[in-house]
Amino acid sequence: MLNQPLQTSRVHSVAELSMHLDGWRALACGRPMRRPEWLLGWWEVYARPHDQLHIILVMDADGTLVGLAPLYLENSGAYATVRMLGARDNCTHHNDWLSAAGWEARVGEELGRFLLQCRQDWRRLLFEAVDADAEAIHATMAYLNEHGCLGHRREINSCWTISLPDSWEDYLQMLSRSLRKRCRKLQRQFFDSGRIRIRQVAGEAALQEGFEVLLKLHAARWGSDRQPLGVFSDQKFRSFHERVAKTLLADGQLRLAWLECDDRPIAVEYQFFDTESVYAYQAGLDLSAAEYAPGKLSMMAAIQFAIASGCQSFDLLRGNEPYKSNWRALPLACHDLRVWQRSMRGSLEWMTWCVYMMAARGLRLALPEHLARQLSKLLHSIKEVCEPSQKSDR
Repeated sequence: MLNQPLQTSRVHSVAELSMHLDGWRALACGRPMRRPEWLLGWWEVYARPHDQLHIILVMDADGTLVGLAPLYLENSGAYATVRMLGARDNCTHHNDWLSAAGWEARVGEELGRFLLQCRQDWRRLLFEAVDADAEAIHATMAYLNEHGCLGHRREINSCWTISLPDSWEDYLQMLSRSLRKRCRKLQRQFFDSGRIRIRQVAGEAALQEGFEVLLKLHAARWGSDRQPLGVFSDQKFRSFHERVAKTLLADGQLRLAWLECDDRPIAVEYQFFDTESVYAYQAGLDLSAAEYAPGKLSMMAAIQFAIASGCQSFDLLRGNEPYKSNWRALPLACHDLRVWQRSMRGSLEWMTWCVYMMAARGLRLALPEHLARQLSKLLHSIKEVCEPSQKSDR
């Protein structure tokens, strides 16, 4: 079956996708951030006037959807960049093409062929936050490189995942002796004693209260003068999550839970889950409640929920924070992938980008502060040459 001819097409509107949504959901296999409700919901909030949907569908000979690339054209026209839906503001993790099991390499190659076929529509491809094990999208990159395109891969923060055993006690045995001892003490002192209780949103009526707790405690932990509500200071980011949370709650994939001490919220977790994993997306803490170790308690409650739900993993997503390895999470490398066409303009932009990245990695650290500031301005101007479409971003 894998050798049969494939039929590839693209759609430019949500209306054109209506007949394919069930097939999309089947390919997503329940993973929250690959569902059409997530990615098209992101599009509804983030799309700008000159952006255009560019979703590519791959069908087998029987007309069954076996692959899908959730893409859009940013600033469609002469400066168009092909990007993945959900990319801006780091909204989406574990980006890859959607493909039927066993079809990953074939779908990836077919999408590479199709992107070259419609090369007149784009100037550059930008695939952000791609995991090292994203087989389908890496097959596309290999195909494009083999057929003359110029590519660049930039390593970014890794994704961190805990492989879960069958019981909480077995999980504790995975931890260091000191952390295991600390967890057991916290369990007895606060959870078993009833001093701290766990509240979780179970219906839409409680969702508003849960979001208010999330915004308050996230701001308390990560707010700043520039971003008083942390990542939720961005109106589009907040609006998107207020909408998608309702959908995930209705479908039984939202865990918005917080810890209360004397009826006062001290920690909150905003997470999604499917049959295989819990995804720890955002969180918040009351820093004045440090005596209760709210961060550790919140993590304990979340991992206990994942184990009780039969999940195989607890996904801490992107970010190289030191605490993740303490809980026995392991890293998976992630990269931003860029592709240019091998033309005079594409070659110039590719070389300019490579120079920019080399300078950003090394030279800035080696220079005195006043020269570093000047270099930073120069590098920014170089980056604008490579990515002029970003000038109009909000």
